[in-house]
Amino acid sequence: MNSEYSNNPLTEVALALSMAFFSIMVLSIFALSQKDNKKLVNENLSINASSSQKINPKKNRTIIFYFNNNFYDKNFQKWNLDNNSKNPDGYTLAVPSEISVKKLFEIKNNIKNLDIKITQQNKEWNDALNNKLMKKGINK
Repeated sequence: MNSEYSNNPLTEVALALSMAFFSIMVLSIFALSQKDNKKLVNENLSINASSSQKINPKKNRTIIFYFNNNFYDKNFQKWNLDNNSKNPDGYTLAVPSEISVKKLFEIKNNIKNLDIKITQQNKEWNDALNNKLMKKGINK
């Protein structure tokens, strides 16, 4: 499949220019077709400071820690799902970083009836849980 034009550098330049022209043409058509819609969107979404927009209050989630196959509250007391009243604002469960995905799904399945968000424990909480709970006699 050789042709007399295959080694001509002007053929390559012409091909590159035609691809560039086609790309610019497609982008121009897209931009022009979106121009009217953008104008309408900006007009409909104008919100000023005096508008009566309701702001949802931030939820005060109760934090729970998972450590050594048990749940603990922020005061390092064992937390039991059955003995505690349900918080209408929900819970945040902090888990250690080395927890397996399988264990995480088991935990999530056990507490699926709660409004819960899962996050990772930071180093300070890991150290505090280790120190406080080891003093109480709970071993790993």
